[in-house]
Amino acid sequence: MENSKKRYITEKILLICGVISTIVGYFLWTILIPIQDIELLSEAELLELQKEIALNYSLGRVMMLIGVVGIIVGIVLLLYKFIEKRKNHC
Repeated sequence: MENSKKRYITEKILLICGVISTIVGYFLWTILIPIQDIELLSEAELLELQKEIALNYSLGRVMMLIGVVGIIVGIVLLLYKFIEKRKNHC
């Protein structure tokens, strides 16, 4: 029982860290200043502009990817735990 509670807490922490990492990564990755007529820029020009103006484009991208992986792993572990618990009760 004790191990089960610890595992559940670990999964919650993994999900929370994944969400926080994704949010912080997004703010590092995106352009936070308003740009006029952004729809007139091509996709390549927009990417180059984003790399120049963003706070830290590469770190933000990595943090977003790590966050998404953390969220996916946390959800899979929670689903596994839920299925395991239901299987033991039946």
